[in-house]
Amino acid sequence: MNSPLKAAIKYFSVFALVLAMGMSVWLLPRPAENKEEQSITPPIDAKDEADRYLQQASEHFFYHEFDKAISAYKKAIGVYEKEEKLKKAAKVFESIGDLYKFRRNLKDAEAHYIMAMESHRKNQDSLGEARAMKLAGDLYMERENFPPAGDWYKKGFDLVKNDPPHLTQALLLENLGHYFWKTEDIPEAIAQFTQARDTFSALKNQMGYDHMSAVLNKLRGNQSHGHSIPDEGLTYHNSPPPKRKG
Repeated sequence: MNSPLKAAIKYFSVFALVLAMGMSVWLLPRPAENKEEQSITPPIDAKDEADRYLQQASEHFFYHEFDKAISAYKKAIGVYEKEEKLKKAAKVFESIGDLYKFRRNLKDAEAHYIMAMESHRKNQDSLGEARAMKLAGDLYMERENFPPAGDWYKKGFDLVKNDPPHLTQALLLENLGHYFWKTEDIPEAIAQFTQARDTFSALKNQMGYDHMSAVLNKLRGNQSHGHSIPDEGLTYHNSPPPKRKG
């Protein structure tokens, strides 16, 4: 091969390589631009007055401005009560309770869960009242103060035990199971977890069903061998902190 031909091949080889490298860089996904002007919270643009207060509460919570968030929540409650929307007002009482719980203020958290119960009761919403009782029970369960936790769970389940299967019913049964497990009444814990599993099954809630099946297998397996059964690694369903969107 003569020298000019070799030079031409070499030139086109280098050109093709550079072109390919350039194309590969061009085809790679580009990182998203950082738009500093973009808001990280929903805009306060709701048409309904109460919804605007809820959005404000969400924004204040996101920035840990808790007193302002509580004030906005209470304003929303005032609007709902004026409009006789007690079911919505009751849920906002639950949100305030969750916020106080997030701040580790047990007394005010429980007080607002009780306000939620009373509001649900006025609205003849036994399911909502039972949910608020579960939230009150969670306050004590998380602090391993078992007697009041068990009392709240039992009261909540009594309200809905004859209702069609519902998620609140299943979670109350599950948490009752953990209450009896913690207080070392294993036969009763198994009975509650079994009912919880069957309720999750009726709801076609596969995750809940699988979780209850795992708990029951652990309890029954260790019980048959006479072993102690610590309630570890299988967390009960506790209440979450308030959601950002109110």
